[in-house]
Amino acid sequence: MLCNSQAVGACSTAEGTNTVAIGSSSHTEGLDTIATQTAAHTEGYLTQALADASHAEGGASIASGLYSHAEGEQTIAGAEAAHAEGYFTSASGSASHAEGGGTMARALYAHAEGQATIADGVNSHAEGFLTSALEQNSHAEGGLTIAAGINAHAEGELTIASGLDSHAEGLETTASGQAAHAEGENNTASGRSSHAEGNLNLASGAFTHAEGQRTVASGDQSHAEGNQSVSSGQAAHAEGAITTAGGLASHSEGVNTVADSNYAHAEGQSTSTNGLEGVHIMGRFGAANELEYSWYLANGTSAEAPGLAAKILSNGDVRIDGTVSSPAADYAEMFETVDGQHIEPGYFITLEGDRVRIARPGDRYILGVSSAVPAYLADSGEMGWQGRYVTDEWGRTKYHEVTMPALLDKQGAVLAPERTELQPILNPAWNPKQAYIPRMQRPEWVAVGMLGKLRVRDDGSCKPGQLCNVGQNGIATASTEGYYVLRRTGEAQIVVLIGKTF
Repeated sequence: MLCNSQAVGACSTAEGTNTVAIGSSSHTEGLDTIATQTAAHTEGYLTQALADASHAEGGASIASGLYSHAEGEQTIAGAEAAHAEGYFTSASGSASHAEGGGTMARALYAHAEGQATIADGVNSHAEGFLTSALEQNSHAEGGLTIAAGINAHAEGELTIASGLDSHAEGLETTASGQAAHAEGENNTASGRSSHAEGNLNLASGAFTHAEGQRTVASGDQSHAEGNQSVSSGQAAHAEGAITTAGGLASHSEGVNTVADSNYAHAEGQSTSTNGLEGVHIMGRFGAANELEYSWYLANGTSAEAPGLAAKILSNGDVRIDGTVSSPAADYAEMFETVDGQHIEPGYFITLEGDRVRIARPGDRYILGVSSAVPAYLADSGEMGWQGRYVTDEWGRTKYHEVTMPALLDKQGAVLAPERTELQPILNPAWNPKQAYIPRMQRPEWVAVGMLGKLRVRDDGSCKPGQLCNVGQNGIATASTEGYYVLRRTGEAQIVVLIGKTF
């Protein structure tokens, strides 16, 4: 049989059938193989070693790069030190490696394995099925994934990591923002350093987090979680179901709540901050409707019948649509004592001008009884000096418009623009550095119960169901006229009804 092997190059060896060793020190073996360059080696069937020190083996494989190696069937190692193995693979980048079936490693140091994968970026790695690692240092694995950003990583199925240093995993997720992370199913993290997880969520603002289902975190540094919640304000937080946090640093939670103003908080069911800055509303079916930086309690019955049960307003007013309950039983007001000395509870009190003292028998006007635990206390000055703000002649606080400067972050970016705000006018006499002591804590002030049931000291003569009046040292004594005695609570204490004399 005619083998037709040809050793053409110096010191070359050709063996098998129809083999050609052209390069010096080259070696061919098998059937229809060719080694054209120095120290090349080819074996198998229809293989070609076309570069110095290259090696081709298997069937119809080609090693055309310096020091390259092609093995398997119809593989190509086309660059220096490249390695292609398997079936229909191609390693065309220097020192690249392609293995499996139909894979391509086309960049320097790239690695493609599995089926129909592509490693196009320098140092990239594609594995699995129909995956693509397209940028430098990227990694794609799983099925039909794409790592298109530098240093990006895509895994799972139909995921895309296209942002610099991004990571996409799960099913049909996309991480397109720099350093973004998308996981779960059908999620998109498109903002810088954003994170989307769950199902059908979008984190589009910088440094945002969207989780749950159908949530959107579009405001920078915002967080949306739950179901169909939206955080569109910077540093906002929306949680629950169908909630919206649209203001800077706003927070919405519950169901169908809206915090649409800066620094606002809405919770409960179907509540809204209604564009009022800094308000807090809770309850159900209602909206803030008066002052900013105030608290509201909603008590509507439906979206068509909203309502409010209570308000604590930033000007100090309290409004309640209902009953105020207390274990105490009297209405009292604060009065300053005549001598500046403390008065203990349980004494009848009279007036001298606008100040008070312990009453004596024969005093024309009895104001009430010094109270220990009033149910309602007026003129108390509990929260601060009563002269802090300028008032008109009727005691109403005066207001003026104040321009509030823009709120900036540490880098100078505008968080909230310049705006005009209505503020009470400060009294020039008010000293904010001076500590304020509430009247209830000062000895010269006393709470005087003027209406209701009050405990009074007595001399032991008073009887329930009869009357008493002012005796010596301001204590009660039995009388045919005066105040009704409800009951005795101690040897020297009774409860009387103040507000009407008999």
